[in-house]
Amino acid sequence: MKIELPNATIKFGFLLQPQYEAVGHATLNSATNNIYLRRTRIIIGATLFKNFEFFLDTDYPNLMKAADDTQGDVNNKAAAGMNIQDAFATAKAGDALKVDVGYMLPAGAHNAMQGAGTLYSWDYFSNTFRHGNVFHTAGDPVGRDAGIQLRGLLLDNIIEYRVGMFQGKRENVNATEVAGRNMFRGAARLQINLLDPETGFFYAGSYLGTKRVLSLGVAYDWQSEYHHSSGDVILDMPVGPGVLTAQADLSHWNGGTWVTLPRQSAFMSEAGYLIDAINVSPIFRYEQRWVDHQTAAVPDEKRVGGGLAFWPYGHNINVKAFYTRVMPDMPVTEHAYNQVNVQAQFYIF
Repeated sequence: MKIELPNATIKFGFLLQPQYEAVGHATLNSATNNIYLRRTRIIIGATLFKNFEFFLDTDYPNLMKAADDTQGDVNNKAAAGMNIQDAFATAKAGDALKVDVGYMLPAGAHNAMQGAGTLYSWDYFSNTFRHGNVFHTAGDPVGRDAGIQLRGLLLDNIIEYRVGMFQGKRENVNATEVAGRNMFRGAARLQINLLDPETGFFYAGSYLGTKRVLSLGVAYDWQSEYHHSSGDVILDMPVGPGVLTAQADLSHWNGGTWVTLPRQSAFMSEAGYLIDAINVSPIFRYEQRWVDHQTAAVPDEKRVGGGLAFWPYGHNINVKAFYTRVMPDMPVTEHAYNQVNVQAQFYIF
């Protein structure tokens, strides 16, 4: 629904992702079965005087999902509630300069900047937000932070830049000095668009044939001893009787003594082909993580899988069914296990 006034517009939408999941465990037997809502979002977008934009969405992720190893109450399911997922305003001085202020995703790898309603597979890569909650509590929306960011498109839309300063982690009080006296968190991204540009704040995992995208990107996120660097490539374009989509990200994290994040790297990839005649995409995914000093809680790990996505109404309504084999590299204490996800999506915005 969209309301238009002489100097302003406002529109409302929602994202609903009911999902079935069966997932094993690295140290326990059998599989946990859940029927739950992966995402439940109310979305609001607005413009004012053509040069100002506003975006707000709420979410309660994994609504009614039961944990796989909860002790005590066997009916311990995530109860209803509401989080502010994103809340930011954008001032535009043309395509070359936009200023975002508020609560948002700091610049990161391509997969981390994609909107949840336009993902290609059933969800983000499992390692995309490995740093997602190191700056705040586990209950907060994954990966978000409060701050200010500059972004824009240069050289006839060939170069996209994002650079921002964010709240990050605030230093503790000590015997002589107040808390929060440290420098803020920084995040930056540079993307080279070899074909069509991606012009919005959120990227898409696939444009399902409406764009011809071939882009290369690098990103860097830092504060004190914490560092996160990434490089990525995405291909998404009509080829023959359908659309070819492929994406790969390579990330490295080191939390140092600043945040609880062991030094590690991860390669993440997916590739598929949309067959226009039947609106179906076979999709393959592969991830691998390497940890400098692996433990049972943070092991080296491979994830191999794939599935089918059925797009009867594109990103607005679709169904995805995926199988993943998870293989932690701790053979003495952990074993490989399976994961199955079947998800429907209803998305209007």
